[in-house]
This record gives sequence, C-alpha cells and structure tokens, in this order.
Amino acid sequence: MSARLTQRQRALQKFIEILVNLKGQMCGLGIPLVAAFENIGKENTGGVWSDIFMQCSSIMKERNINAGEAWKKALENNKNIYLDECDYEQLWDFGERLGKSDRLNQEKVLELEKEKLTIMEKKAREVAETRGKLYRSLGALTGAAVVILLI
Repeated sequence: MSARLTQRQRALQKFIEILVNLKGQMCGLGIPLVAAFENIGKENTGGVWSDIFMQCSSIMKERNINAGEAWKKALENNKNIYLDECDYEQLWDFGERLGKSDRLNQEKVLELEKEKLTIMEKKAREVAETRGKLYRSLGALTGAAVVILLI
C-alpha cells in the first residue's frame, strides 16, 4: 500500500515534467499537438506516460478524432497507472481542453494544468509520507504479533 502511494506521487511528478516538455514543443517550437504527442512518446522517458502519449497520437491519426477523445481513450487503455479516480477525472478534463485554442491560450491551459497537478502532487507526497509510515508500521507490528503468537 505504501509503495502504491509513492508510485502515485511519482506518476504525477513525471506528468508535470512531461507537461513542461509539451508546452515547449507546442508553444515554443510550434509543433502540432499530434506530432508533439508522438515526440514525447518516442522519447520514452515518461514510463507509462510515453505509451499514453504514443497511443493518443496514433488514435488521433488513425481515427481522425479530436485530442480530447483520443486522450480519454488512451487513458482508458492504460488504467495500470497508480492514480486515484479523482486524478483520472482531472486528466480527462485536461484532455478536453487540448487542441481547442490558439497557441497563446493553449500555453495558458498547459500552465494552469501544471499548477493543478503540482498541487495534486504535493498532496500525494504528503499522503505517501503520512500513510506510508502508518502502513509500514502496521506491517512491522503485524509481523511482530505473528511471531509472538507462534512462540
């Protein structure tokens, strides 16, 4: 349980890093959204996020659907990330705002999402620290109790 909490925090932290990369590609270099997703996926530095971005790019190309729909399908195909339901809802909302505005407004959307995810990541870190200690302590106490019972 403790490891899952830590993995959730790391997944959110990695997504924040990817958002910075996405913002640089789209807003700084002017790369279209589909190509930026594909670039992030090919970099393969985002773990499971790389797969999601590659899938999203492929879905957008193959099915000719908008970024929001493709993002949602890619997330649904990859439910193996250690996120809570509220995290997924936040990510789906993010997907709905992708590619629906000009470069300047898209930059604002990405910045706003980065701020929201930073807050979520901070809360996830706090939860991982407090509950993680609790779960580890419970595990040690349970082990000690079993040993005492066996003696």
